[in-house]
Amino acid sequence: MPTLKFSLQTKLFAAFFLLSAIITMAISYTLFLHMRTNHLDTLKRDLIVTANMAVMHVAGEAQLELIGQVPEETADSRLRHLLQSIGKNSQDIARVFLLRRLENELVVRSEWDARNETGRQTGTIHYDQSVTFWDTNRSVVTENGENGTVTVYAPVRANARTVAWLALEVDAAAVANDTRHFAERVFLVAFGAVAVVGVCSWFLARNFAARIQRLDLAIDQIAAGKHDIHLRVEGSDEVSLLAARINGLATALHGERESLMMATIESLVTALEAKDAYTYGHSSQVANIAEAIGRELGFAEDELLTLRIAALLHDIGKIGIPDHILNKPGRLDAEEWAIIKQHPETGAKIIAGIPALKAVAESVRHHHARWDGEGYPAALSREAIPLGARIIAVADTYQAMVSDRPYRAGMPEEVALKEIRRCAGTQFDPQVVGAFVKSTYGLS
Repeated sequence: MPTLKFSLQTKLFAAFFLLSAIITMAISYTLFLHMRTNHLDTLKRDLIVTANMAVMHVAGEAQLELIGQVPEETADSRLRHLLQSIGKNSQDIARVFLLRRLENELVVRSEWDARNETGRQTGTIHYDQSVTFWDTNRSVVTENGENGTVTVYAPVRANARTVAWLALEVDAAAVANDTRHFAERVFLVAFGAVAVVGVCSWFLARNFAARIQRLDLAIDQIAAGKHDIHLRVEGSDEVSLLAARINGLATALHGERESLMMATIESLVTALEAKDAYTYGHSSQVANIAEAIGRELGFAEDELLTLRIAALLHDIGKIGIPDHILNKPGRLDAEEWAIIKQHPETGAKIIAGIPALKAVAESVRHHHARWDGEGYPAALSREAIPLGARIIAVADTYQAMVSDRPYRAGMPEEVALKEIRRCAGTQFDPQVVGAFVKSTYGLS
C-alpha cells in the first residue's frame, strides 16, 4: 500500500493550524458560555425590575380584589385583565400569574398565558420545588432546567403582609432564540479567527520550511565542494544558530580548500620552474595581465581567483616535454614543435586530476585556441572557447612578445600592443582585446 508523503511545509502548516484552531475554538466556546451567562444574569435582573413595577401596578389597581373585599367573579375578571396588560407589554414574557397560599400549597389565583390566554384555572396547584419563599419580602428568580424557563416571583403586599406572589415567566423559546443569536455571533467571530489563523499558519509554515530548505541546499553545496556560501541569519532561534554554524563551517572549509589549492599550485609551479626557469616568471606575469583583463570585463573576486590560477598553470603541461626541446636555444623543427603543442592537453590532464583545480582545466586546455578556429588542440572557435582561455591567450601572447627569449630579444610594448590589436577578430576575441587595451597593461 503506497504511503502518503507530505512536505515539511504541509506538516508544519497542519500542526500550526490545528493547534491554533483548537485554541481558537476553545476560547470561542468559553466566550459563548460567558456571554450566555451574562445574558441570563441580565435577563434575571430585567425580570426583577419588570416584576417589581408590575407588583406596584397590581397592588395599586387591585388591592381590594387581592384581600377579598370584591366578589370573586368580579375580582377574577379584574385580575386577569391586569395580568394580560402586563404580559402584552413585553414580547419575551410567556406567562404572568398570581399565586396565593392555601394551607401548605401555592395555588393559582389568576393567570394569563401568551400561548393560551385562558391559562390555568383558578385554584390550580402550582408545582415548583424551588419556591420556598412565601414569607420573604424579596423577589426570587428560578430556572427550570427541564423546560428551559426562567421565572421571577415578586411579593404583593397589602396591609403590611404578603397576600400574593406575582410571577413573570420567560419560556425556553425566548432563551433559546437569544442563545442562538449568541452562538451565531460567536461562530462568525470564531470562523474569522480560524481563517486568519489559517493564513498566518500558512505564512509561518512557508517561512520556516524555506529556511530549512536553504539549510539543506547549503549542506548539499558544501558536500559538492562549493564553500563560498553565506546563509542569512534571521534572529537567534535554533534555525538561525544552525545557519550561523553552517556559515562558519563553510568559511573554515573554504579557507582550508584555498590553502590546499595554493599549496598544490606552488608545488606544481616549483616543479615547472625547476625544469624551465623562464616559465615561472612568464606565468606570474601572464597571471597579472589576465587578472587586469578580467577586472575590466567585470569578473567577480572568485572568478578572478580562478582566472589567475588558470593563468599561473597554463604552461604546466611543459613538465612532460623533454628538457632538450624545452630549453633549446634555437628555433624548433616541425617534430619538436608538434611535441610542444601537446603541452595544453597534458596540462589539462594534470590539473583535472586535482579536485580543487577542475574549474581551471578547460582554460588551460584551450589557451592556444584561436578566435577563427585555427588554434590547437581542438580547433575551437569564437564563443565555444572558454572565456578564461581567450583571456589567457591575449595575456600569454603579449607577455611572450615583450619578453626576451634565448633566440630573440623582446618587442617594445607599443609594437606588441599594435600586434595584439591587429590580430583581434582572427587570433583573439575582439571583446577581450578591447578590455586588454583599456586595462593598465594596454594603456601603458
